[in-house]
Amino acid sequence: MTGTLVLHDFALDPRCYAVRLALSVLGIDHQVRPVDVYPGGEHRGAVYRRLTPTGELPVVEHGGTVVVGTARVLQHLVQLTDHRRTWAGPGVDTWLEFSAGPLAAVYTARDTAMYTTEPFDPGAAVSALRTLDDHLALQRLQDHWVVGNRPTIADLALFPAAALSRDIGVDHDRFPALRHWMRKVKLLPGFTEMPGIPVFP
Repeated sequence: MTGTLVLHDFALDPRCYAVRLALSVLGIDHQVRPVDVYPGGEHRGAVYRRLTPTGELPVVEHGGTVVVGTARVLQHLVQLTDHRRTWAGPGVDTWLEFSAGPLAAVYTARDTAMYTTEPFDPGAAVSALRTLDDHLALQRLQDHWVVGNRPTIADLALFPAAALSRDIGVDHDRFPALRHWMRKVKLLPGFTEMPGIPVFP
């Protein structure tokens, strides 16, 4: 890999955490540039908008390339190294789309709960978690991960929403396969924490 990889990061953003987790698990050297999202709103400022007009996080700069969004960044990371053979493959993109689509309802509800006084409905988030739990229950019969018999970037993309769903009142005891899978992710070499997601339990 040539050139310095720079992650523009907000420590409390679970989407940024998915990238930090991948960088650590994959062992990729990088620099972190903090973005003052709350309360500073730096992601909406002119300097940051030159990187991404939408203000979306996370953003990675690498060798003159700017990559925006968790799924695209994770795909970029595996393309940089030999990890493409082991951390990507058939089926991974489907679950990356799920993490950015239905499962993002967890983030929507969590942001409402954390940063506003408005009521929130966890229904869509619980439905997405149930879909993931049902899939993992079938995978668990063969001691598999989300895709196949090894971890992939799909696991890293999905993990933050699942782990942080307690913040919106989701009882993980209702999702035994999900709980088992989260423990497996936490045992990956290079696993790193974020606020609200300790290594144990």
